[in-house]
Amino acid sequence: MKIAKFQPGDDKTCNVYIIGEEGKPCIVVDPGSNDKDFIDRYVDKHHAGEILGILLTHGHYDHIRGLVTLKHKCTVFLHEDEAEHLVEPAYNGSGWHEEMDDIVLDNINTYLLSDEDEITLGEYTFKIIHTPFHTRGSSCYYVESEKVLFSGDTLFHLAVGRTDLPTGSSRSMMASLSKLAALPGDVKVYPGHAESTTIANELAFNPYLSEVKCR
Repeated sequence: MKIAKFQPGDDKTCNVYIIGEEGKPCIVVDPGSNDKDFIDRYVDKHHAGEILGILLTHGHYDHIRGLVTLKHKCTVFLHEDEAEHLVEPAYNGSGWHEEMDDIVLDNINTYLLSDEDEITLGEYTFKIIHTPFHTRGSSCYYVESEKVLFSGDTLFHLAVGRTDLPTGSSRSMMASLSKLAALPGDVKVYPGHAESTTIANELAFNPYLSEVKCR
């Protein structure tokens, strides 16, 4: 599985992942920025101008803002509990910033998922793991055949997502993290921010996953 990671734009938003072999259609995870049409230009140059689907781990502005200007149209997948974030600036965070236009994505083609649903895009099957606590619809995408997990803002290297934003809840954190702790240790984790890691590394050194393991 070829995975390219980018942080387009000067503000270095979330990690944008583009999955796919050179010259073949691709999958995009969390298009947080399409600054200067970066994603469109990259897809045209490296992926025959075709996106098979876009996977959203959650609906905060720094993970969805690229959808505002993205020219390549395709289905956007997200958990059903997160749909309101796409159209409500108070939830997606664009309404918190006076210098930012409100993000209201009411004209995109969405496909709403439930926990443990599987979707096949090209040669890869992604299983959605609902992990509410950063937001109520926060989710991870697991490709079992490749032992790869896109964790959004649920799990970071040595950290986890915050719980004090709209629809967040610390009460559901441990139950959500326990789902990830049950994955094989050699699963590679691609988070929404910062560097990649593995489940084994987080079980050993992340205090939040360590707590799950000790229960």
